[in-house]
Amino acid sequence: MAHILIVDDEEKMRNLLSIMLERKGYSIDQANDGKDAMAKLLSSTYDLVISDIKMPEIDGKELIIRIRKQGIVTPVVFITAFATIDSAVEMMRHGAVDYVTKPFDEAKIQLTVIRALNISSLITENQEMKEELKKADGNYKLVYKSNSMKNVVGLSDSVALVDTAVLISGESGTGKELVARHIHSQSLRNNNRFVPVNCAAISPNLVESELFGYEKGAFTGAISKKRGKFEFATGGTLFLDEIGDLPLESQGKLLRALQEKRFQRVGGNEEIPVDVRVICATNRNLEVMVMNNKFRQDLFYRINVFPILIPPLRQRKDDILPLTKHIIKNFPFGKDHEITQGACHKLMEYSWPGNVRELANVIERCLILTRNTGRIISGTLSFLKIKQAPEKGTVLVKLPPEGVPLQQVQLTLVRQALKTAGNNQTSAAKLLGLSRAKFRVLLKNINGKQ
Repeated sequence: MAHILIVDDEEKMRNLLSIMLERKGYSIDQANDGKDAMAKLLSSTYDLVISDIKMPEIDGKELIIRIRKQGIVTPVVFITAFATIDSAVEMMRHGAVDYVTKPFDEAKIQLTVIRALNISSLITENQEMKEELKKADGNYKLVYKSNSMKNVVGLSDSVALVDTAVLISGESGTGKELVARHIHSQSLRNNNRFVPVNCAAISPNLVESELFGYEKGAFTGAISKKRGKFEFATGGTLFLDEIGDLPLESQGKLLRALQEKRFQRVGGNEEIPVDVRVICATNRNLEVMVMNNKFRQDLFYRINVFPILIPPLRQRKDDILPLTKHIIKNFPFGKDHEITQGACHKLMEYSWPGNVRELANVIERCLILTRNTGRIISGTLSFLKIKQAPEKGTVLVKLPPEGVPLQQVQLTLVRQALKTAGNNQTSAAKLLGLSRAKFRVLLKNINGKQ
C-alpha cells in the first residue's frame, strides 16, 4: 500500500484529495503548508508527494528545492490553476514528475498517481540495487600485503579507466574474479552491472544462448525472447571466467562481437550494438592451447591486450595472515575469535594447492570447530597435511622394475611445473632447472609427439 503526503493550505482541497485516494486503498497523510510537509518528510518515508504550488511561507517551489537538498528522492506532483501552468513547468525543471491543473476530475488524479508511483517504484529499485552493489563491494575486497599482489593491484588500477581487454590468468582459487571486480569498481562503468559468466559451467549447446540471448521460437522451449549476458551487462562489465573452456564453435561468434561491437540473438537477424567492457580469466595456458589448435589465435590476441598474472598463494606467503584475519573478521561469529602464533605458523608452512579458496574453507572449518572456545590453535589445524621438503640429492622418482615411458614422465613433469607456476613458462622452467628457451623446446617436442 502506497503512502502519500498531500500538501495544501486549503483544508477542503486536502480532504477532497484524501477521500479520492483513500478509496483506492492508499495511505494518506496531510500537511497544511510547506513547513509542515518538510517536518513530515524528515520523520517519515513517503512514496509520493502531491502539493499545491501557491502556499504561504514555504511555497511549492521552495518545498521541492528543500526536498532535493535533503537528498529525498520521493516523486512530487504539483496541483496548479490554469493561470499558473508556467509555474508548474518550472517546478518540473526542479525535479517534479508531473502536474495536474484545476479543476480536475478523479480519473485524472488517479491516472497521475499511478504514473508517479511507477516512477517511485523504479527509484526504490535503483536505490536497492546501489545498496546491493555497495554490500557486494565490501564482500569482494582485495586483501594483500605481498609485493607481487601490490603489482597486480597496480596493473589493475592502471587499466581500469581504459576500456581495454584484460586477460587475468592464474591457478584456480587465486582470486581472478576479485581482481576483475576491482577493475570494474575503479572504472567509469562502476555504476552499472558487473556480470560474471563461468564458461566452464555452461553446456556447449547453450553457450551462444547464454551470451547473446535468443528470439521467441528460435528453438524448442524458446517461448519468449530472452536477453543474453551481453545485453544484461550493457553499460557495465562482462566477466568471462574460464574462457579456455569456451567451445571452439562459440569462440568465432564471441570474437565477432568483440571486434564489431554488435551481435545477433540466436534465431534473430537484428544487429544489436554492444556497450560492455569484457574481462576474461583462465587457469589454463591459452598459448599452449593455441599451439594445439584448441583455442583461436585471433581471439587470444583480442582478449590478451593487457595480461595480468595472479601468483599462487604459496608464492606470496605475506598475504596468508592478512587474508586469514580478514576471513575470521567477516565470518558470522568470527569477530571475537583469536588465532595463536602456533596456528599462524602452521598456516605459513602449508603449500595451499587450492590457494585463497582453500584458505577460506580451512578457516571456516576452524571457526566452526572452535565456536565454543573462540580460539584457533595449532591443534585445530591437525587436519592439514604439511609436506616436508625433500633434502637436496633425494631421489624423487623411483624407477619400477617394468620401467616407465620417458616421454610420459617428461609430460607429467612439464604439466606439474606449469600448474605450480600458474602457467608462467619462465617460472616453470626454473622449477625444472631449465632456461625458458630450453623449456619451450621441450614443451614443443612433447606436444608434437602427442
